[in-house]
Amino acid sequence: MTKVIVYHSSYGCDTGCCGHVVELTETDERERSSFEFAHPYGEDELEFAKSLVRSVYGEEHVADLDWDNCLVSDN
Repeated sequence: MTKVIVYHSSYGCDTGCCGHVVELTETDERERSSFEFAHPYGEDELEFAKSLVRSVYGEEHVADLDWDNCLVSDN
C-alpha cells in the first residue's frame, strides 16, 4: 500500500528556513521525499497538503494522502 504524508520541517541545519516535506512510502518499502518551501498561509490545511502531493507526485497519489499522520503548519 502506498502512503503519502506531509509534515512541517526545517531545511538544513544552518539555514533557518522551513517548509513542508512530502514523503511517499511505497509497498516495497522504498521512500521518496521532496522538500517544498511552502506554507498554507490561511489556506485550508488539507487542501494545501493535497496540492503539494499533486504537484510533487501527481494526481494519482492524492488519494494516498494519510491525513491522520500529517502535520501542517503556518509557522
